[in-house]
Amino acid sequence: MFESLLWMDHSALFIGNTGTRADRAGDSIDAIDKEVRQFAEEGPTQQELDEAKSYLKGSQMLQLDTSSKLASGLLQYQLDRLPIDYLEKRNGLIDAVTLDDAKKAAKRLWGQGLLTVIVGRSPQAAAQPAAATPPQPSAN
Repeated sequence: MFESLLWMDHSALFIGNTGTRADRAGDSIDAIDKEVRQFAEEGPTQQELDEAKSYLKGSQMLQLDTSSKLASGLLQYQLDRLPIDYLEKRNGLIDAVTLDDAKKAAKRLWGQGLLTVIVGRSPQAAAQPAAATPPQPSAN
C-alpha cells in the first residue's frame, strides 16, 4: 500500500493506494485507518524499526545507481537544504534513531489519523451496468 512520502516546508504528504471493489471501499479504508491508529498508539516494534533502518540504508545506493538518478537525488538534497556531507552521514543518522524516537514520531505524525481522499466510482454507480441503447432502424 505505501507508495511515498513527500515532505515540504510546512507539511508532508503520505501517498498510498489500494484497489478493491467499489462496494468494499469502506472496508478497505476502515482497515487502513485502524492500522494507522494502532501504529500511532503503539509505534513500531524493535524488529520493525530494525527492518526499516536496514531497508533505508540498503535502498539508498539503489536510488543513486545511474547518473540521472544521482543528479536528481543531489538536486533533491539541495532543495531539502541538506548539508553537503549528507550522503556520508545518512547511515549514522538512521542508526541513531531509537525505538523511543520512532514511537514519539509515530504518535506525532499519525496520532490524529489520516485525511483520506478516495478516487473512484460510488458503489451505486459501479453496481449498475451502463444502459444499452437499442439500435435504431435505418431510414431507408
